[in-house]
Amino acid sequence: MAVLKETEWSTINRVLLELYEIRELNQLTEKMLKVFRMLIPYSQGYFLIYDPEGEIDLTYSSFLEMDERTFNTYTEMYYEKDYLRLVFELSDGTITYRDTDIMEESIRKKTEFYREFLWPNNIPYGLGIVLRREGRLLGIINLFRSGELGDFSDKDLYILEVIKDHLANRVAGLEEPACERSGQRTIETLERAACIYGFSQREKEVVDCLVKGCSNALIGEELSISESTVKKHIYNVYLKTDVNTRTQLRALLDKV
Repeated sequence: MAVLKETEWSTINRVLLELYEIRELNQLTEKMLKVFRMLIPYSQGYFLIYDPEGEIDLTYSSFLEMDERTFNTYTEMYYEKDYLRLVFELSDGTITYRDTDIMEESIRKKTEFYREFLWPNNIPYGLGIVLRREGRLLGIINLFRSGELGDFSDKDLYILEVIKDHLANRVAGLEEPACERSGQRTIETLERAACIYGFSQREKEVVDCLVKGCSNALIGEELSISESTVKKHIYNVYLKTDVNTRTQLRALLDKV
């Protein structure tokens, strides 16, 4: 087991205390990226939050030293090719990982993801946490190092191991209130949206649940309809508003 200095333990303890004082999910993701940089030097990083349907929610996600072009390239072209997906899709709980532990290094360097994304952007080394609660993917923290900084150490991995369960608990604890706050829409707002986009009464009810962060299953329970019917209404809402995700729908309603 890696050995931490007394000053490092002191920093971790202070971080954990502050962690439970944070009241906004986007503040949590932004702060933790900065905190990790004090404990673990890295070049670029992101903290992604996922909504109940498994989509990346940019409203609450944060990035450090990663420009919009790099992130868009990743999500649009390489997200599906990232070998890290083997980790977060197959994991049952919250886990830590180091890229060079996922597969043999000679094989890793031959992957399309490494050759076309990691190496050209000089971020060949990765370390992070997959956050899960009751089987559901809550978020992913991914820290990258340049070739000059070199690979992450066992101690770096251990620091994340110490923090990971506290972080998963806090994300889960903040998620529901954050969704409720982001979903508080007046009747007038929904009525205006219904007039603009031609929502039916049932579609208005579904939209109200969607922006509150309810899963499809919960919407079905709330409205006493099947999950397949919920999906049909969501499809119609997306079609009428020309959006593809809940995040885009919330942003659209903020402008109504």
